Amino acid sequence: MYASRVNWLGGALLALCGWLGSVAPAVSADLGPQPLPFVEPAPVNPWTFSFTPYGWLPWVSGNAVVKGRAFDVAVDPAQIIDALDWSHLPAWMSYAEARHGRLSFFNDIVYNQLSGSDGFTGSVSRGIATKTLTATLKANVKADYQLAIVEAGGAYEIWSRGARGSSGSTAFDVLAGARYWHQDVDISANLTGTLALSGPLVDITISRNRAVVSSGSVDWVDPFIGARVRHQLAPDQQIVLRGDVGGFDVGSQFSWQAIATYNWLLGVTHGIPVDGYVGFRALSADYSQGSGTSKFVFDNVMYGPVIGATLRF
Repeated sequence: MYASRVNWLGGALLALCGWLGSVAPAVSADLGPQPLPFVEPAPVNPWTFSFTPYGWLPWVSGNAVVKGRAFDVAVDPAQIIDALDWSHLPAWMSYAEARHGRLSFFNDIVYNQLSGSDGFTGSVSRGIATKTLTATLKANVKADYQLAIVEAGGAYEIWSRGARGSSGSTAFDVLAGARYWHQDVDISANLTGTLALSGPLVDITISRNRAVVSSGSVDWVDPFIGARVRHQLAPDQQIVLRGDVGGFDVGSQFSWQAIATYNWLLGVTHGIPVDGYVGFRALSADYSQGSGTSKFVFDNVMYGPVIGATLRF
């Protein structure tokens, strides 16, 4: 009697469990969709990066003094291309920027190595004790010229209008940094006029019928301050205007720079957007050091078109 009651109770429990299993999906459906398990979102990198290799073909005009000897400078892009020294790395130019919100850091490098560059004219006349050394350097004046300009600084966005990257949006940045200059100039010219070979020649080297003066390595650093405007013409088109002034007698007496560029999306390669980059750049410095036969002066402006491509990460 007792055993039959236990068997009956067990069967009832099994029947109840089966019924609950059959109605559970219906109850869940009546209660609506159940929440998915929490998955932590992937971290978002707050930094964006851009890298722009470019070419700058400037005119160079002004004057230079090398070991006390003055030369006028008038070099055009064709002369620069013709004088590129392919026995070394002839040129390298690039711009890189890292941005985090309103703050960004940038770096710009310009390097070229020229050999036998035209565009220098001048004359020198120097007395040495009771002797006189006179060399008129007006014919066939050439220069071996190494130039490196390395710029580093930071920018901060102080005003903006419109959503970043949207058509018509504009942002205004202030910027500051330093520009390192390196120059090494050897200027040679045919000897015309008279040359007194008695007495010391000081720092003029005579090689066959050519006189050579060398600046040696000249280096200085210019601090600068400036501003930049970024205007979005369309989601994939941007105009950038930048200007800065510097030197302040820390390095050069005064320097200035102006850049205007137009950037547009060329395409996407392996997930990396690539922008076209064209514009115009002008850079000037008025630097001098030493006196007499050790005097060096660089007072020139370099200006011309720039063209390149920007990779955005």
